[in-house]
Amino acid sequence: MPMKSKKRIVLDAWAVLALIFKEEPAATVVKEIFNQTGRIDTSIVISWINIGEIYYLIARRKNLAAADDVIAEIQQLPLSLNLPSKSDILEAAALKSKYKLSYADAFAVALSQKIDGVIYTGDPEILALKDVAKVQPLKRV
Repeated sequence: MPMKSKKRIVLDAWAVLALIFKEEPAATVVKEIFNQTGRIDTSIVISWINIGEIYYLIARRKNLAAADDVIAEIQQLPLSLNLPSKSDILEAAALKSKYKLSYADAFAVALSQKIDGVIYTGDPEILALKDVAKVQPLKRV
């Protein structure tokens, strides 16, 4: 009997921030992804570059202590934090050179390509790259 391949989900800062700030309906979708990881064959991954993006956005909106707390909470979630290698950095830079997207978003796209994963996001720059990466659109009201 063939083994079922693991579903790989990549989150970007947009998706995690929607969860943190309870921006629906995206927050519910992201929460459900985390709830399913123990029951189904799924792995969730986020780049440390996108974690850095979350950190500075929380620090700007609130303060550094709040940003520290959020990062500590994220590290308790059932996900893998990807520390980009030299080749990952160059791949993200190549994507940035070809497409209109932020440097941090390029890391999410590069990571999804590397692990053959699906990016869950509502970020219009990433959504526009549906021919470059597998994308699952999220919405917030």
